[in-house]
Amino acid sequence: MDWPGDDQPIWMQTRSGPILSLPYPFEINDSPQVLVRHHSAEEFERMIVDQFEEMLEQSEEHPLVCGVALHTMIVGQPYRLRAIKRALKYIVNHANRDKVWFTRPGEIYDHVARLPSGVVV
Repeated sequence: MDWPGDDQPIWMQTRSGPILSLPYPFEINDSPQVLVRHHSAEEFERMIVDQFEEMLEQSEEHPLVCGVALHTMIVGQPYRLRAIKRALKYIVNHANRDKVWFTRPGEIYDHVARLPSGVVV
């Protein structure tokens, strides 16, 4: 999960065989946004919501992974926690939440691994 090459999983060939690379969000990631770029918790909240809305719209064409990278030592700080809670609450309570699969990387891998060869590049 450290190859930010696309918003979809991709199979990568290695000498030991194929591995599945899952999208890793460099931008929707609390570490660079809060610690490096000094965005506020509220700005990061807005980024998450805007990313989600745009990707939900784009996913009408093909499935996408809308990842959010969070670290407890960053967004878990009490003064940042309310903003991340609002962003996540917005997503889970979205009017189109039935079009969203809330999951973890391992479940994405399991799903993609079961697909016929060639469906995922």
